[in-house]
Amino acid sequence: MDIDNILKLSLKELGISFSKAQVSLVKEYLNLVYKHNKKFNLIGTKDKEGILIRHILDSISILKYKKYLFYNTDNVEKVLDVGTGAGLPGVMLSIFLSDKLFYLLDKTLKKINFLNLLVKELKLENIRIIRGRAEELAKENLYRENFNIVLARAVASFNILSELIIPFCRINGKIIFYKSKKIFNELAVHREVISKLGGKVDNLLEVKVPYLDEYRAFLIIKKAKKSPDIYPRNFTKIKTQPL
Repeated sequence: MDIDNILKLSLKELGISFSKAQVSLVKEYLNLVYKHNKKFNLIGTKDKEGILIRHILDSISILKYKKYLFYNTDNVEKVLDVGTGAGLPGVMLSIFLSDKLFYLLDKTLKKINFLNLLVKELKLENIRIIRGRAEELAKENLYRENFNIVLARAVASFNILSELIIPFCRINGKIIFYKSKKIFNELAVHREVISKLGGKVDNLLEVKVPYLDEYRAFLIIKKAKKSPDIYPRNFTKIKTQPL
């Protein structure tokens, strides 16, 4: 099956409405990642179909819950994607949620260079790119508790990710983690960490990503109260002294 058919059939299966222009942008994105993957060291998957299924469809699948996650509050404007890498899920979501402003955060210069190229090529006007370390930027007034929704598809230990990400979210905002089956064990062990950082587990939404034979879910955390000022700590402490 060709890329165009896989993409359109998958969007339909997930119940995501789409335009020709959006499909075209997703395919342009795929071509750019495929073309520049080696140069910018973007993702491990090398073939086009694999990139489409494992990364693009995986990122887009959250839009199955679009109304619940992105439109059930009065004024969801600013969405932060932490550890965005090749722009996943942030770039994909920006294509389908053009009324939201997406901030893509990564520490690696190569990836930032690719994102700048990408935004220019695809003419994506609702994206802002931030280079820096999450544990430092989350301490700055400009970013701390300043986003309605904070997303992470990045692979890292649950307690580390939580400490890096939850402080970016506004009170009453949402933190969304893309997760595999590991989430059940992670929640059993680390639920208290979420509470210490001002969060509260709100929901776990499962999704079947088309053509991907793996468990996928979104952990939804509500920001219930202010994150204590000491968090996030420096990265060495986060790694060596778990909360």
